Amino acid sequence: MAHKKIIVLVSFVLLNFYSFSQQSAAYTNSMVAYQKALTLYNNNQFQAAQSMFDKIKDDTQNQQLKSDCTYYYANCAVRLNQQNADELIEDFVTTYPTSTKKNTAFLDVADYYFDNGKYAYARKWYEKVDENSISRTERDKFSFNYGYSLYATKDEKNAQKYLNRVVNSKQYGSEAKYYIGFMAYEGDDYNKANAYFEQVSDQDKYKEKLSYYQADLNFKLGNFEKAITLAKEKLPKSDANETSELSKIIGESYFNLQKYDEAIPYLKAYKGKKGKWNNTDYYQLGYAYYKQNDFEKAISEFNKIVSGNNSVAQNAYYHLGESYINLNKKQEALNAFRNASQMDFDLKIQEDAWLNYAKISYEIGNPYQSVPQVLTSYLDKYPKTSYKDEIETLLIDSYITSKNYKEALKLLEGKNSFENKVAYQKVAFYRGIELYNEGNYAEAKTLFQKSIDEPRDAKFTARATFWKAETDYGLGNFDEALIGFKQFEQQAEAASTPEMTNLDYNLAYTY
Repeated sequence: MAHKKIIVLVSFVLLNFYSFSQQSAAYTNSMVAYQKALTLYNNNQFQAAQSMFDKIKDDTQNQQLKSDCTYYYANCAVRLNQQNADELIEDFVTTYPTSTKKNTAFLDVADYYFDNGKYAYARKWYEKVDENSISRTERDKFSFNYGYSLYATKDEKNAQKYLNRVVNSKQYGSEAKYYIGFMAYEGDDYNKANAYFEQVSDQDKYKEKLSYYQADLNFKLGNFEKAITLAKEKLPKSDANETSELSKIIGESYFNLQKYDEAIPYLKAYKGKKGKWNNTDYYQLGYAYYKQNDFEKAISEFNKIVSGNNSVAQNAYYHLGESYINLNKKQEALNAFRNASQMDFDLKIQEDAWLNYAKISYEIGNPYQSVPQVLTSYLDKYPKTSYKDEIETLLIDSYITSKNYKEALKLLEGKNSFENKVAYQKVAFYRGIELYNEGNYAEAKTLFQKSIDEPRDAKFTARATFWKAETDYGLGNFDEALIGFKQFEQQAEAASTPEMTNLDYNLAYTY
């Protein structure tokens, strides 16, 4: 009996040993295959490696080995751009939530996408990484890669947060400063951009990249001399597009420094955005020519500004008018000043344009409205103008020319200059004639008396005396009429007046 028990025990032990030996051999074989698969993976033979990891995963009973194979199988899918790659990584994390490779999986996939320039995918996976589980040596790489991925996907606020973590890193600091500076440049924070660019501008890696941006931001900061220097240094090494942009920076910098002669060749060299100039481009070149007294070329550029309704167009029209004046083309100047006066972007330019429009209208006439209307409109719009007396004088003359004596007289009342007194005497006389012809003898007499009371021109004094007498006759004041006609006869200039021929006839009737 004891003998039988011994035989059974030995058989059981041998059976267990055999089973263990089989399992051990299977595990050993799986590990050998696993190492071969890893070698293929590390040699970038992902298709072959994936097939081996898949087979080992299905064959092995060892959970750790199964977990590792599942991880690498999914990782190969990422590198092979298989459609279900992301899903396989998620399945791995779900199936093995306690795996030590969970965080590594996220980080490794993110780094793979980052290295291949797929920053949106990289960002998605970096967001899943537990930062606290990353080793110190890997943390700088994670911060830079994640920060750049955020920048590349337009989340600049968070990009700066991560890039700022590595500004003092020996490996990533310079690149981080460059991109922080570039984000500041794109956000129009030129002082901040300049501060960061200055820290890396001496490095060959960034020198070529930065020269254009530094020239541009110095221009935008108003550092025109420095902008010119930096842009000129970059010009010889630039392609056609960059040459155009640098020429614009140099030309406009000289323009702002009022060095118009130096600005012109660079402004001309600019090719425009997408090969087209805008109104500002034409205006700057035109104004540079204008300041050089090259009015023909200035006019050519100003006239290229079309459909403009802004401050640039207003300034262009104004200086177009000035250019035409210098070439004695007053009709063209009139039109240009009229356009400038109708815009209110720059009130000083508008007022000056109005003044010139009014003066030229007086000189050559106006096809749009009467000269008195133009001059009156100017005075209505600018009642406190320092040119009031001058414009009123022109207005009086224009009223006289157009025989609008009534309005001329209104303006002349109370004006005491000699020229105005001379004009007043004549206007009062002619207005009196108008009223006399209308049969308004009483008012006519008043105006003839006003003309007599301003004896600036003896001939008009004589004529006013005659017509005052005529008015008295019309009013039935025959005695006063007789006195008036005799006073007229005694005046030195009476003989030279057209009224002299009717004197005897009038005297006879008066008697």
